[in-house]
Amino acid sequence: MTLAADDVRGMDWDDGLECWVVSDPALARQVLNHPGFSSQTSARLCELYMTEQARQEHHPLTEFLRLWFVHTDDPQHAALRKPVQRLLSPSYIRSLAPRITEIVDWCLEDLARTGDVVPSLAEAVSGRVMAHIVGVDEPPSVLHTWSQRLSAFIAAMYRRDHAKSAHEVMLQMQQSLAQESPQDTATWAMILFGGLETTASLLSSCILAVLSDPALWAAVRADDGVEAIVESVLVQRPPLRNVSRVVAEDFQFAGSQLRSGDLVMVSLTGGALLEDRPGCPVSERQHLIFGFGSHYCVGAPLARLEAATTLRRFVQRFPDARLAENGAVWGPNISYVGLDHLYVELGGR
Repeated sequence: MTLAADDVRGMDWDDGLECWVVSDPALARQVLNHPGFSSQTSARLCELYMTEQARQEHHPLTEFLRLWFVHTDDPQHAALRKPVQRLLSPSYIRSLAPRITEIVDWCLEDLARTGDVVPSLAEAVSGRVMAHIVGVDEPPSVLHTWSQRLSAFIAAMYRRDHAKSAHEVMLQMQQSLAQESPQDTATWAMILFGGLETTASLLSSCILAVLSDPALWAAVRADDGVEAIVESVLVQRPPLRNVSRVVAEDFQFAGSQLRSGDLVMVSLTGGALLEDRPGCPVSERQHLIFGFGSHYCVGAPLARLEAATTLRRFVQRFPDARLAENGAVWGPNISYVGLDHLYVELGGR
């Protein structure tokens, strides 16, 4: 498996991160669709960053994550993904539109009492939608706590406190989901996890975008190009900046000698891993925010529908809304781009 160095660019070894970094969009597409790069990152990260004692103590947790099909390769990945694709079919997503509108309207009433978009609207909408799809009877605050603690463990597996907290969350999720097999439980948990933090981040970023730009606000009020605005926010403030892969075997790629087990960090933003990209040209067909190839995000249409619905209903419900002074409070996570708070003044309505 060899590619000519002239065909791609942007494969660099980062001594600080101790992994390969892929920042070029063309190269990122090749990596994300290349059999030499495995998606079994969870198992590899456990090997690298957890002690033997921690791996034994938290084996049920690491096994739980290993069963998520986003951490598998074909043919297993295709087999596990197929029923989820059927579940989240285009017709099913379209059928959810009235329910999502109902959820958004309910959450807007709560926002009128609190003035903070993140918990009252973004997290509440994403949490209630996912609870409806997965069939769990848990409030959004609980679901997002689960998601945040799992995210913290995945981002820093060497932290014993994160492992303990994530293990407790796994047990709570298993009890709430009540599936017959470990694989079914893991799959449903992955679906739930996938629709929470990143979607909440997208929703709050969309609200921030239209509150910060009178032209965008006017466009949403006129129902002109709302879906295009969502795509613009996805590119300029992507909820997830990068994904990881593991080199499956020794081989030459893009002029570099890769070794089995090397970690590869793939930028989804088409640039540096921590780069902001205001004014970037937007094309749903070109950007990588939802991934690429067989691992393209199965929930992308749902996230887009939630975002567009939230924008439309927010502007209709609060036509005089404006951003409070110092209202945007960003979270510190370097992988997930999200607001901790977004305070708004809603006017007389």
